[in-house]
Amino acid sequence: MKIDLKNLQGKINTKDLIQKTGSFLNRKEVYVLFVIFFIFLGYCGYLWYAYSYSYQWDGAKKQEYINTKNAGTSFNKERFEKVLGNITARQDEYQKNIDNPKDIFRLK
Repeated sequence: MKIDLKNLQGKINTKDLIQKTGSFLNRKEVYVLFVIFFIFLGYCGYLWYAYSYSYQWDGAKKQEYINTKNAGTSFNKERFEKVLGNITARQDEYQKNIDNPKDIFRLK
């Protein structure tokens, strides 16, 4: 079976093809939108699965990351005690009772 490419080009009417495609999309608009929605939903599901369950780091790289994070962390006990002292001083100041409020209008 031989296909004659020269005669094939003359048989395809692009204007008619565009019109038929447009009328099909117009009639089956809901189905086309559902197909696009499910393709989009599938793609989002694939991305979620890939980022959640497909780890890109091996065990050695994870351990290296943990070691670098632990090396930079230090606990400054003196600064911690100073902050706690400031917090307790503020709490004590807020719990003071105001016995004699100032008379700013001098009504007496």
